[in-house]
Amino acid sequence: MTIKRIAFQGEPGAYSEEALFLLAPDAQSQPYREFRDVAQAVLEHRAELGLLPIENSLVGSIATNFDLIAESALAIVGEVVSAVHHCLLGVPGAQRAALRRVLSHPVALAQCERFLRELSGVEVVAFYDTAGAAAEVARRKDTSLGAVAGVLAARRYGLEVLAERIEDEPHNQTRFLLVARDATPPPADVPAKTTLRLKLPHRPGTLARALAPFADAGLNLTKLESRPDRSTPWEYLFYLDVEGRAAEPAMRSALAALATQGAVITLLGEYARFTPRG
Repeated sequence: MTIKRIAFQGEPGAYSEEALFLLAPDAQSQPYREFRDVAQAVLEHRAELGLLPIENSLVGSIATNFDLIAESALAIVGEVVSAVHHCLLGVPGAQRAALRRVLSHPVALAQCERFLRELSGVEVVAFYDTAGAAAEVARRKDTSLGAVAGVLAARRYGLEVLAERIEDEPHNQTRFLLVARDATPPPADVPAKTTLRLKLPHRPGTLARALAPFADAGLNLTKLESRPDRSTPWEYLFYLDVEGRAAEPAMRSALAALATQGAVITLLGEYARFTPRG
């Protein structure tokens, strides 16, 4: 089997790379600085696939990535939900009690606030990326400097794990979408999701009427996100995740009803629903 090149945002060892290996353990991972760079790598054939975070169970949506997928005309071909377990990392020989500064992305620092508050005399410093913070600690070789990042980052940069699972909430998870240049419908025997973008007529009650056909067809909506329509100020586009396939009778019925309401429907992808192993 050909090993896929999969682009992700962040430094090597980032949580996005951890999620990537959940989907494809043998993949060749490619790090990029920005989400848009990930999409561009796929469009320019430098990578077969790209992995983009779309929502976190604590922080909420990364809704701009819905816009990025739609605007780049990439197709969603998969999803993965990855647990986020933060660790306190240091160079070999570092001791937790001797740390004086801890680096990480602001979101990661906020998610470990209780633990970090208990570190006496430690300055918490925002950094652009969790794995980037780990790389900086490794580069500096300073036993008083630590980072909040994942186990993969510790392995990548030769750091020691001084404390594990330091996040305040144990159920911290991020959902990622896998994108490709071309759509790839999932096998017929696996549960599927479909992601749609709707542009609705701008009049009272439009959204309520647009959602009714899904309920009438017995379809489960797992996500609804509104985003500004950049072509028309103060009007909105709606992104929906629906359990089911575009070709199924229930989905066809719902989409036909939407079309009669004047909705402009864009299919962003249908893909296998992620099922945790074990």
